[in-house]
Amino acid sequence: MIRQMLLGIRLRDDATFDSYLGEAGERLSVSSGLVYLWGHPGSGRSHLLQACCHQARKAGHSAIFLDSLEEYDSGVLKGLESVQVVCLDDMDTVTGDDQWQLDLFHLINAVRDAGGNLIISAAMPVQALPIRLQDLHSRLLAAMSIQTDRLSDEQKLHVLQQRAVVRGFRLSEEVGKFIMGRTPRSLSSLIDLLERLDEETLVQQRKVTIPLVKEMLGI
Repeated sequence: MIRQMLLGIRLRDDATFDSYLGEAGERLSVSSGLVYLWGHPGSGRSHLLQACCHQARKAGHSAIFLDSLEEYDSGVLKGLESVQVVCLDDMDTVTGDDQWQLDLFHLINAVRDAGGNLIISAAMPVQALPIRLQDLHSRLLAAMSIQTDRLSDEQKLHVLQQRAVVRGFRLSEEVGKFIMGRTPRSLSSLIDLLERLDEETLVQQRKVTIPLVKEMLGI
């Protein structure tokens, strides 16, 4: 089952430490053991977890990234200690469940005994998690805690332009600022729009311009 999960989960090619701006990536890239990564939605947590997997696989280690945890039974955690780098995204979506708490506690212990790395992400600090299992709470409090960076608008624009280059098109500063002035400012929302723009340019064989953005946004 673990082998099937490893083969079936696809990472974003551009979700690397090199394409992340901020100190969180630098700290996470050299971390080990149990790490608790937190930050508001859209702040790059999923990007960083996938970057950990890319780094591990490049070094020849096994790695797994799991998100949408609410779609799984907590039994999905069993046996993951056999993977060298385990990344669990949005853990706060399931920590209100007692069975998830218990199985996560067992996984933390098993990964520690196996000498592996476990990176857990959530939208809030450990203290705010709805955890009733005190032993689990203590383990998470003892983890290395890393908070994602709050990027300025200029940094977000730089990220978008970098992503555009990777996808094979140019995003001008003028168009980038137009987008940011009319859409949600979370980085995940901006990147989703960038992907839609990429698809639209291929379909329509057009460059990314303000008129094209207006058409997509319906303005």
